[in-house]
Amino acid sequence: MKRSPEERMSKGARSDVATVAKGGAIQILGQITQRSVSFFFGAVFVRVLGPEGYGLYRKVNQILMNLAQLGLAGFNYATMRYITIARGEKDDSGVKGAIWVGIAGSLLGSLIVGAAILLFAGPIAEWFSVGVDKRDEMITLLRLGAAYVPLFALLQVLRYCTQAYKTMVPSVIAGNIVQPIARFVFGAVALAAGLEVAGVVVSLSLSVAVAALLAGYYLLKIMSPGEKAARPRRRVKDMVAFALPQGGSSLLGVQTLGLGILILGSNSGDRAVGLFAIALSLQGPGTVFLGGIVNIWAPVVSDLHGRGEIERLGTLYKTINRWIATFSYPVFIALILEPDLFVKFFGPKATGAETVVVILAVGNLFYTGTGPTGYLISMSGFPIVNLMNSVLGVALYTGLGLWLVPDHGIIAMAWIDSGVTAVVNSLRVLQAKRLIGIHPFGRSFLKPVGASLIGGAVVLLWRLVPGTGTLMDIAGLALGAVAYLVTLKVLGLDQEEEYVFKMIKRKAFKGRRGKAASSEKEEADD
Repeated sequence: MKRSPEERMSKGARSDVATVAKGGAIQILGQITQRSVSFFFGAVFVRVLGPEGYGLYRKVNQILMNLAQLGLAGFNYATMRYITIARGEKDDSGVKGAIWVGIAGSLLGSLIVGAAILLFAGPIAEWFSVGVDKRDEMITLLRLGAAYVPLFALLQVLRYCTQAYKTMVPSVIAGNIVQPIARFVFGAVALAAGLEVAGVVVSLSLSVAVAALLAGYYLLKIMSPGEKAARPRRRVKDMVAFALPQGGSSLLGVQTLGLGILILGSNSGDRAVGLFAIALSLQGPGTVFLGGIVNIWAPVVSDLHGRGEIERLGTLYKTINRWIATFSYPVFIALILEPDLFVKFFGPKATGAETVVVILAVGNLFYTGTGPTGYLISMSGFPIVNLMNSVLGVALYTGLGLWLVPDHGIIAMAWIDSGVTAVVNSLRVLQAKRLIGIHPFGRSFLKPVGASLIGGAVVLLWRLVPGTGTLMDIAGLALGAVAYLVTLKVLGLDQEEEYVFKMIKRKAFKGRRGKAASSEKEEADD
């Protein structure tokens, strides 16, 4: 007789899978909302102002985001880690102290960076602009966006405080739903008023301010009475020692730093930046699951590693990586095989981004296929290793970019992005194995890989059928998706997936029974 998932899995393993599945699902819904709004806004922006105007906005936005990460200085991660540790020790004073150190440290650093933007907007614009007229406009845009830096730092620390309680709902609502929707509304009003790029830049600060207020409300609501009343015990030295290298790693991450946009902006002009940004935005759906899982993964790593549960952590690591590949790989295969279909969403002005879409998707197969390894290394107590990886990645990216992009343009930038992404993420897997003793690849990882290859083969075979056009391309992708799902079905579910689906069914039936019972009670009362 076949045993149920509950019988085959330990109590701890069931708890880990449930925590990550629930938190990841909430975060993924938020990521989908955020990326959908951003994608739609980008498509509208390109059609209204063209790739050049969109490229200028993305360049300024990327600079502000990077400087905001510099001001944040990793205190969001340090706060989450030390709140998690303090809560595990039932130390209310430690929880409150970690919150205060995180908020104070991030605001101090970000206010200094914000002031520097106001003072040095000229040299920054000089470095990243092509032409005097663009430089003057960029100086104005940077000064308009300076307030974004401290507001972003405050929002991130407050969000990560709530994540330390192993719940994603407050963070997702504030950062992934309210903030992007507010930015879209404020930005649309600005475009309608004729304020163009300047109005959209201001909308960044306004939207983050709204989200920060909401995140602060959620934090106060989630804290226990004991934590609110406790006298804070501040581990300033420990938190700073953890925050700074982790902050450097986050700042210098190849995926988040946006070096491609900055290098193209200083060498090839705003149109090239716009096309590269379009190709980047199309990668978003494929990275949703990884982006959704890492924030709940981080506190789980801190908890399990801190208690010495390495084998249990390794099992969960393989499960999560398999889930990420299952949801991500078919998206990147579709982008590689039919890039022109997706570029059409941005209108005829976006022509030229197709090849870049394909090249970036190849790199993202490595990015998603190696799982949340960077967070594993940092949250296990090795943030300095991640910092060294990031420094290596930035050095390779910048050196190759300055060498190749002036002569070979956007295509060279795309290959550099993919190559560096593959190298850095593969290196992290080797480091995690050496430092922690675990890796992300189990035999079941071959299931999404094999299913993706079969689905891609079906799409290629469909091209032999006479006929061309958008409808034919969509039909081919639909058949490929069916082949992918059928292959996964034939290969079968693992015990973790069976357990998750059983939880969902149980909750759904429980909800129906609850509604039925409520209805019966109302009839009896009548």
